[in-house]
Amino acid sequence: MAILTIVEAARLTGVSRSQLYRYIRSGKISRTPDGLLDTAELLRAGLMLHVPSVSSPVSPPIPAAHDATNPPVPPATPHVSRVPSADTAILERLIEALQLELDAARMRETLMAQRMHERETQLTQAAHERETQLLQLLAQMQQQNQRLLDMPRTPAPRSPQDAPGRAQPSRRVQRAPTPPAPPRDRRGDMRRRIVALLQDHPEGLTPAEIRGFLGVDRNLADTCLGMLRYGLVQRVERGRYVAVTP
Repeated sequence: MAILTIVEAARLTGVSRSQLYRYIRSGKISRTPDGLLDTAELLRAGLMLHVPSVSSPVSPPIPAAHDATNPPVPPATPHVSRVPSADTAILERLIEALQLELDAARMRETLMAQRMHERETQLTQAAHERETQLLQLLAQMQQQNQRLLDMPRTPAPRSPQDAPGRAQPSRRVQRAPTPPAPPRDRRGDMRRRIVALLQDHPEGLTPAEIRGFLGVDRNLADTCLGMLRYGLVQRVERGRYVAVTP
């Protein structure tokens, strides 16, 4: 803003110089190191700046006697009082300071808009890269699960007595007890059954419908959620699943 002297500040605000000095002593208004006052400090103190107006009084015309010896006198040129040079300088400084403030505000607004645009662009790029990474990871998991489903089971080892073409002895030979078969992966069997059922129903099934088709007693909602996490099934809508196409 503009820098004013005590006299100029008193003239613009309409406050006496003694009152301005009281404001300065109380700390309501602060002065510059040169002892001058900033118009921003005057506005912060609640003082109003009064711009001096230009007065242009016009003197009324003086009637003259209309006769031959006294010809009519032309009306005097209106006298226009000019604004004092000190007030003109103050006004020019105020206008210049306001113009600088306006330019600075426009510059700040432009920089803020540019930064917001750059920030939005960076966020959009980061979201796109994250989405691409997630899609690649999901595709890898689906391929891995499909390979596990397609992997053939290892047949149980056959005993030497069951080998084809081997002659059996006439006498009874006591065979060693057959070791118990390893426990079956019931969870894997259930998942394979669910995948096969969903492949036959491309429109999708709910866990309750899958339970009815397979004829099981337990709830299959958690099983479907686990298969969804491993990429074996896909949820098309709320509570309905379809098989993932390899």
